[in-house]
Amino acid sequence: MLGEILLVLTLAQAQTGPPTGSIRGQILVPSVGVAERILVLVQRADGPVVARIYTDVLGNYDVRNLPVGNYDVIVNLEGYEEVRQQVGIGTGAFNSVTLTIPLNEKEKFIVIKPEADSEKLVDLAELGRKYPKKAVQDFERAREEQRKGNDAKATELLEAALKLAPDLYGAHNTLGTLYQKSGRIREAQAEYGRARELNPRAPDPLVNLGSLYLDEATARAKEGRQVVGKILDDALDILEQALKIKRSATAYYFLGTAYYRSNFLEEAETNLKLALEMEPRLPAGHLMLANLYMKQRKWPGALEQLDSYLSENPKAADRVLVEGTRIKVVERIK
Repeated sequence: MLGEILLVLTLAQAQTGPPTGSIRGQILVPSVGVAERILVLVQRADGPVVARIYTDVLGNYDVRNLPVGNYDVIVNLEGYEEVRQQVGIGTGAFNSVTLTIPLNEKEKFIVIKPEADSEKLVDLAELGRKYPKKAVQDFERAREEQRKGNDAKATELLEAALKLAPDLYGAHNTLGTLYQKSGRIREAQAEYGRARELNPRAPDPLVNLGSLYLDEATARAKEGRQVVGKILDDALDILEQALKIKRSATAYYFLGTAYYRSNFLEEAETNLKLALEMEPRLPAGHLMLANLYMKQRKWPGALEQLDSYLSENPKAADRVLVEGTRIKVVERIK
């Protein structure tokens, strides 16, 4: 009888084999639902991959018949950081392991490329930079808010973008324009300066700095000619540098304005005319040239510029004021 019992036990052990266990759980993807089945690999800690299975559409997986030992559960889904989680399978109550694995989206980077017409002017370092996707998204949203006139929101988004990507050239330059518009001259100057450092061959930060110096000269007019003259000299220098990089109507306009305010009227006329040659419908160019001609008492020239402005800007906010000035110029001609 004892021999029969031992034989039965021996047969039972032979049929069941060594103890095994399982690893089950769920792969959590940071989205509404898993759109695809996910490959899960189970690898012996000291050797080969012993199982390759796919989850169901909800991310659930179940790997069975694993011998006692230590394993790495590996998930490598495109767009997400690889996960390698170590687990141990024992005997008895420890032969089944539940493992939930959350996936973290990889930080995505975008390479900023220049506009086609300015490609040769972009610094090579700028072309090689990569920016976090969130920073670029905030930058694009900021520009949209700026177009809508929501300057406060645009400023907030640009500041957030620069926390994520401190070397995002366009964000510094655009933020500078918003600071300048709100009268934050020193902060605007710092942003333009940083943009200039990041992209030394881009003319925009220099043009913007030139316009900023003109605003500063106006704001500090009460401090006397010497102070204002120094600021205007800075404007002239920086705008000349911008034009050496790339000719533009805007740069010529600001340079002409700086010369006008410095009382170099011949140079002012030359640059304002160049601005209007490049952009005949530049409203500010017509008005500034009209001012110059009135200062020189060249009344027919002033009248021509005022008429051009009124013709091209029928809904201008300052139309009544300009029309009043035109009447006075006509009287001078008579």
